[in-house]
Amino acid sequence: MLIHYRCKHCQTTIADLKHDHLNLDKLGFNQLTDQQKNQMIKYYHANEADVFVICESCESALYHYPIYRELDYFIH
Repeated sequence: MLIHYRCKHCQTTIADLKHDHLNLDKLGFNQLTDQQKNQMIKYYHANEADVFVICESCESALYHYPIYRELDYFIH
């Protein structure tokens, strides 16, 4: 499986994981609710997915400008 970790705000690729025996359950995603999974994961097919998280730069911006937390996207 190929998993791309991307920032949900700036779309930067944070990491790519590829391994024949890797799946999202092994990474702990089975602990998320269905709603959380739908917000965080986009599947391309059975063996490839994007996982949307927050990169360090965007996390820093959110820390310094808390008003940004009210927005779905603050970097375009």
